[in-house]
Amino acid sequence: NDTEECLSEEEVEELMVRTSRKQIRSDYRRSLGSEASRRYCDINNKKN
Repeated sequence: NDTEECLSEEEVEELMVRTSRKQIRSDYRRSLGSEASRRYCDINNKKN
């Protein structure tokens, strides 16, 4: 019985999803960071 060293499929999937979300977020911030925040500010300024 090797359940202690092996994660269940659900746990693996959750871990992968969490990891990929973090990766996507950091990639997004790295590549679009300043432009995205500029646009975000523009949108908010137009709303007010």
